[in-house]
Amino acid sequence: MLEEYTGFRCGNCPAAGEIAHHIKQLYPNNVVLLSIHAGALAMPTPKHKYNFISQPMKELEAYFNIGWGVGTPNGLVDRVKYNNNLILSESDWQSAVIERLKTPAIAKIELSPKYNETNKVINCDVKIKFLTNSNEKFNITLYVVEDSIVQYQTDYRKNPPDVYDFVHNNILRDALTPTFGVQLNTDAVKKDDEFTKSFNKEIPANADWRPNWIRIVAILTVPDQGHAVYQAAEKYLLK
Repeated sequence: MLEEYTGFRCGNCPAAGEIAHHIKQLYPNNVVLLSIHAGALAMPTPKHKYNFISQPMKELEAYFNIGWGVGTPNGLVDRVKYNNNLILSESDWQSAVIERLKTPAIAKIELSPKYNETNKVINCDVKIKFLTNSNEKFNITLYVVEDSIVQYQTDYRKNPPDVYDFVHNNILRDALTPTFGVQLNTDAVKKDDEFTKSFNKEIPANADWRPNWIRIVAILTVPDQGHAVYQAAEKYLLK
């Protein structure tokens, strides 16, 4: 999973976003993207009032301290170090992804999301099947991600740099679980062990989310390793 830390007033971020999109195109079945708006350049202003910052974004930023700490654009690849660095600039993202893809998958994640239009509730069943033995204690996290949000963006490649119809993708809207997930196992897991869980969330009444652009992203993490991502999966809510 590639987590891109960005901001709608970050003029260098659109170019980094294109790098992330290119990586996704190269490895469409192996890479999951998240965009985290964080730091000063993600804060709304009187002129640009739209607020991308969700509660999971706040909690991820508080833990990893990227937007306010080192600035945007920067990112994480599976929340593990590459060349001894956890926080990576966009120039390292593809190399880090290639390195992670060499690691054999430890589990398979299957998602079955549903949406109830009447009560505006997102439901998702998730099945995790382990492909090998492990002594780690895992968490499972489910994020609500939305694509194709048309809003303002600063882009220093443009003159003037103000883009009022920029298409924002991979936006972390919320989570069906706590931001860092729920515990999956208490004992060691064995090959072919399966776990099934169900989660749901009502879309907030004041939210402008569009279900046809929402996908559920699931990640299998190890909290004791800085919430390192061992597997990820995604599925659109209505597609």
